[in-house]
Amino acid sequence: MNFNDFGIDSASMAGSLETRLAAACQAGFTHAMISATDIVGHPVSTEAAVQTIRNSGLRVTGLEALRDFEGLDGKLHDYKVDVARSMLQLCSRIGSRVLLTEASSSIHADIAPDKIARDLRKLAVLALPMGIRIAFKGLSWSRTVRDFSAAAEIISLANCPNLGLAMDAFDVIAAGVPLDDLDLIFPDQIFLVQLSDFMLQEIRSTEEQASTAAHFRVFPGEGAHSESIARFIVKLEEMGYIGDYSFDVYNTDYLQMPAETIADRARRSAEWLGETVLRRTLPVPNMERLRAAKRQAPG
Repeated sequence: MNFNDFGIDSASMAGSLETRLAAACQAGFTHAMISATDIVGHPVSTEAAVQTIRNSGLRVTGLEALRDFEGLDGKLHDYKVDVARSMLQLCSRIGSRVLLTEASSSIHADIAPDKIARDLRKLAVLALPMGIRIAFKGLSWSRTVRDFSAAAEIISLANCPNLGLAMDAFDVIAAGVPLDDLDLIFPDQIFLVQLSDFMLQEIRSTEEQASTAAHFRVFPGEGAHSESIARFIVKLEEMGYIGDYSFDVYNTDYLQMPAETIADRARRSAEWLGETVLRRTLPVPNMERLRAAKRQAPG
C-alpha cells in the first residue's frame, strides 16, 4: 500500500474547482472524487469544468452521487432514470469509471429487496456500455438499505458484474458495526472505500449521525476513533481489497480554510495510514502489483 492508494474528495475543500484540483495535485494526490455539482455549477460552463478535470492530471476516483434512485414507481421512477442517464453521461465525460449511488431515504421508496435489486440492476445495465461501475452505499438513515451487509445482499440479488459496494468508514464506526461482519463480504464486491473520522466519542441518534456526516467529519488520525479506523483498513487489506480509498470529509469549518491547508491535512492522514498503520502489520504480498493491474485493466 502506498500514497497513491488514497484520493481526496473535491467537496472536502473550498474554492473554485481549479483551485481545489490544483491543491490536491500540489499535496501529491493522484486521484480525486468529483461531485456532479462541481461540474454543472462551474461559472463558465459544464464543458469548461470537464476540461479542467481532464487537464488536471488527476485520475477521477468516481462521480458522486446519485441519490434516492431505487424503490420508486411510475413517474417518480421514470424521472430518476432520466437523472441517472444524465449523471452517467457526465461520469463518462470526465473519464470516471465509477458512479457512487447512495441508498434512498425517500418516504416513497419501496423497501422490498427484490424491487431494490431490480432497479439497481437496471441502473447497472444502463452503465455497462459506458464501462462505468455502480458503487452502491447503504446509509443508516436510509429507508431501503441501512448498512454494507444489507447492501451486499442486494448486490448479490441483482447479480450484475458492474454493480458493487461502496463502504464508508464513518458509517461503520458511528453505527458500531462489528468488523467481523466484513467476513461476509467478498473483496471483489467492494468498488470503493470512503474514509473519515469524527470528534464525538459516540453518536446517539440517527439524526445526529446524519448531521455529523454532513458537517463535522475530519480526516483519519484527527478524530476520536483513530484505532477503529486503523483496524478497519487493516481488516480490508487482509481480506485482499485492492481498490481505491477516498477521503470523504465533509466539514463546514474546513470550507472556511484555504484548499491548500485542507489538502495538506489529507496528505498527513494518507501518510499516517500508509506508513504507520499498515506498514506495522503488512505489506500483503503482491498487493501493490494487483492494484496497478486493476487500474490498468480495460472497461
